[in-house]
Amino acid sequence: GVAKRESAPFIDESSEHGRRSEDVRRGEWGTESLSEIQPLGPDKLPANKPRADEGDGILDIMRRISRLSTGRKVCLTCTLVIIIVISAVLGACSEGKCGPAPTIVVEAPAPAPVAQEGSKQSEGAPVGATPGPEGGALGATSIVLNLQEGRLGGAEELDAVLTYHVLKVHTHDVEAFTQGLEFMPATNTFLESTGLWGKSQLREVDIVSGNVLKKKDLAPRYFGEGCTSFQGKVYQITWRERTCFVYDESTFAPANPSQHMYETDGWGLTHDEQYLIMSDGTDRIVFRDPNTFGHVKQISVHEMMNGQMHPINQINELEYVRGEIWANIWHTDRIVRIRPEDGLVLGWIDLSGINPRNYKPGSDDVLNGIAWDAARDRLWVTGKTWVKLFEIELRL
Repeated sequence: GVAKRESAPFIDESSEHGRRSEDVRRGEWGTESLSEIQPLGPDKLPANKPRADEGDGILDIMRRISRLSTGRKVCLTCTLVIIIVISAVLGACSEGKCGPAPTIVVEAPAPAPVAQEGSKQSEGAPVGATPGPEGGALGATSIVLNLQEGRLGGAEELDAVLTYHVLKVHTHDVEAFTQGLEFMPATNTFLESTGLWGKSQLREVDIVSGNVLKKKDLAPRYFGEGCTSFQGKVYQITWRERTCFVYDESTFAPANPSQHMYETDGWGLTHDEQYLIMSDGTDRIVFRDPNTFGHVKQISVHEMMNGQMHPINQINELEYVRGEIWANIWHTDRIVRIRPEDGLVLGWIDLSGINPRNYKPGSDDVLNGIAWDAARDRLWVTGKTWVKLFEIELRL
């Protein structure tokens, strides 16, 4: 069983941005809020105090030193040396060779960085994450690296179940029966494939607003399924029509060849930089040649229990993450992590409760859609006809 977790705070980017709470500001600024910090006024700044060269001039200084030496055991020669040195220094400053006097300015601390896409981090969201190569926050899937390091000895025990923390919430088209979802780094948008006969489409979607920027309608007799972008082409499979459509990535115009046929149902699709990887609703995952869509090899997704293999069926939408195949399981709120060499289940990600507002138990409006930004380590999930799309961080 999977332990339930308390709902984590999140940012809803579909609503107006609220002001940070005083508690958040106190956490970022220390014990005082910004309003409690009192910078010095102009009359208190050290820069406004008289400088040594703003008195009565060199003669006045010489008279002061002469008075200082009177009645004290200070030789006249020492006094003259001091006067000569001061004269030289003041002369240099008058020619601009000694530079301006230092000015001390008291400033309030700079505010914490604002999260990407125009939203602020929520009260419970990570603050001060390490910038990635494109300025994003690292860490959405970094916990997986720790789990992988623990497997270097080849152990077949399941990893600990991962849970999630919602970082941001974006608008998702409630009419989109999501079958495939993928991040497009070149345009910072999503590639999304939708299903249902007479409604299936291939779309380019804005991440924040959910607006459809570009689309390609399938003929009414096709039921769209998974999609992936690979080597400048977009591949979109269909459910029972056993047809894979191939498009130009930039224009969605038909590529050459424009389609391939295959021998099973089509469910999910991703790639590993060498092969296309496809699921068919069973425990089977097939690796296919991107040029011919021909069968290269296949694996069976399974768990090991008491030395016995137990297949995991209804493998749905796929994503290739950190050298693993991640898959939605139809009608569940879980993602399975699969070893691509042999189909062994490495562990599970429990997303229970992530979308309680429009999930209808027993319906097909289930979790389905995983997208990963490898360069900035961002991770998104959504579901069929969900009104929201979630950027999340994985946690133990």
